This record gives sequence, structure tokens and C-alpha cells, in this order.
Amino acid sequence: MAAIDAMNGREFEEYVAELLRRDGCSAVVVRGRNGDRGVDITGRTADGRTLAVQCKRFAPYLSVTSPDVQKFVGAAKVLHSSEVALFVATCPFTRDALDVATDGGIPAVHRGLLEEWSAGAALAVLE
Repeated sequence: MAAIDAMNGREFEEYVAELLRRDGCSAVVVRGRNGDRGVDITGRTADGRTLAVQCKRFAPYLSVTSPDVQKFVGAAKVLHSSEVALFVATCPFTRDALDVATDGGIPAVHRGLLEEWSAGAALAVLE
């Protein structure tokens, strides 16, 4: 995780895009900039479902909050009409943020899960 923690935001988005490609996703595009409409990466899962990903590279002692997830749920589902949405962070999620993610059908890839994914574990939502 030290290498991931040393990345800037754009490098982290590119890294997550590479993990998606490794796991069979196609048409993966890093969009994270002004005008991204709340989604950092788009693409298709290996079975063809549309994919939207939000990446947050925060210090490990910070947390993703409920408003962060709420904004992404709206962007992924309404603005991008994604079938699969994924929120990837280098830190934990607050309990409220996890509840919103669960209610919105969005897997929350927290620091520990990111570490496993980086080491080669598959994310169930991408299978």
C-alpha cells in the first residue's frame, strides 16, 4: 500500500484503470478531471455491463463520508446510466457511507479490499 499511498490522484485513477483491465474490463477510460460528471473511470465489465468508478486517494486516517457516496450514486446511476458502479478508496468508509453504498447497490472498495485486489484477488462485482 505504500506505493499506492505515494501516488497522486491521477496516478491512482490510472492504477485502478489498470486493475480493471487486468480483470477483463474493456473500453476503460480515465475521465477524472473537470467535467467528468462525478465519475473518474468508465468502461465495460468482461460480460459487457456498463461500468462507472469513483476513486478517492485519501490519507489512511481519513474516511469516505456519506455525501461522497451519495454524489457518486447519483452520478453513476442517473448521469451515466451505469449497470455496475464501484467506489474505490485508499481509506475506510464511515458507517453512514457504507449504508448509502449498500442501499445504492455500490460496492465500497476500502483500503483493505483495495490491498487484496491489488495483490490479485478478484472483485465479485466484476465477475
